[in-house]
Amino acid sequence: MDNERLYFLDNLRAAIIFTVILLHVSVCYMAYAPSWWYVINPVTSAFFTYVVILVDIPIMPAMFFIAGYFALPSLQRQGTPQFLASKTRRLFVPWALGVLLLAPPTAYMIYFSRSVPMDLMTFWSTEFWGKMFQQSIYWFLGILFWAFVAFAAICKLAPVLKQARQELKKPSILLYSAIVIFTALGFYFAIQYYPVDHWRVGYLFTFQPERLPLLIIYFAFGVWAWKCGWFTKGGYMPRKRTWLSLMMVTGAAYLIMKLGYGAPAGELSGRKDLLAPALTIFCLCGVMGLLALFNSVANRRGRLWASAADNSYGIYYVHALLVYWTAYFLIGLDASIYVKAALAFVLASVVSWLLSAGVLRKAPMLRRMF
Repeated sequence: MDNERLYFLDNLRAAIIFTVILLHVSVCYMAYAPSWWYVINPVTSAFFTYVVILVDIPIMPAMFFIAGYFALPSLQRQGTPQFLASKTRRLFVPWALGVLLLAPPTAYMIYFSRSVPMDLMTFWSTEFWGKMFQQSIYWFLGILFWAFVAFAAICKLAPVLKQARQELKKPSILLYSAIVIFTALGFYFAIQYYPVDHWRVGYLFTFQPERLPLLIIYFAFGVWAWKCGWFTKGGYMPRKRTWLSLMMVTGAAYLIMKLGYGAPAGELSGRKDLLAPALTIFCLCGVMGLLALFNSVANRRGRLWASAADNSYGIYYVHALLVYWTAYFLIGLDASIYVKAALAFVLASVVSWLLSAGVLRKAPMLRRMF
């Protein structure tokens, strides 16, 4: 494998982390924000609603695709015991620490920003473990960890998969159709039992039922892409012009569908029978468009990209509290919400980056995780 050609995957992963920060900032300023959201600015804008709707779809499936792409070579190189040990150190332990230590003060922002008379320690020791329990942003680490565990178990049961080698193969319309069909079916059946954008919260697993099939299928898609030699010399490279065009067209179609054809204020679900294919087609085009874009313009290891890629995990890990505290203190600022959102994004990004580089990746007990 020509590793030089894979810098764009690290860079894309870093860019997605900053997009996650943008997403969480935007929810604080969007119209029709979830009523429970940590901090909601008194003045909102539909612009941020559109940002949230569009960026929320492809970013996590893209992360699972990248994780799946590197899963099999990592398992082959390390062996099953070492592979699972590394995922435990890199994902499970940070997940547990995040849920125990960082999710409680994050959830407390729901009370604090609304002047609920309860101090943090009381909240932490009582209501957080009951009706207010959540995993905050750390749900992602938990689901990804168990995806790796399940993958290792499948490879153990089917040694032919673990021993697979790359063979150059281009994707077909049948493959893309299958991805859309199965993710759409998973989404559609989930929203028959749960509201759209519902979170199923548990102490071990927290996830959105309609999104879980996307994450699992895109992880498998990434494994398949590695097996078929995507992004290697002579292997398949998605075309930027094609996939970016499709991403923009399907994104516009999904946005219209999500807004429910101009339905009354607050109805953002649209028609369930059309929402599922609109979302999953846009998701596929979005993931492929991002891969094509970064392969074309960001397949290099410059100093800034290297730092962003190396610190992306740490940035993700600490950004949530920084976003919500910044948004909260900016409420009283006499400025446009667009200025506030920009300040919140920049401050949270920069401080998270500094904390990752200066603490998480240097402290003796933490640097092996981050």
